[in-house]
Amino acid sequence: MSTGTFVLDDIKRKLKVEQAVRGFFHVMDSEELTLEEGLVAWNMFGFSIFQDLYPEATHPEIQQKMIEFSSNLFNSAK
Repeated sequence: MSTGTFVLDDIKRKLKVEQAVRGFFHVMDSEELTLEEGLVAWNMFGFSIFQDLYPEATHPEIQQKMIEFSSNLFNSAK
């Protein structure tokens, strides 16, 4: 694959993520969730994904994995 293909794939991936976030805001609006309630729901959603990825992990281990993932994601955006 050429570098241009990787760039295009990365752009498509980012657009999909942005669409998902906009969709979540739409759900928040339709369910009349406050920002705090939306944040709790988003966190619960993320925790559920990590539970599926690491079914043998304990609650604290999943929390640590989430923190590490967020930290790595934030640092990679710099």
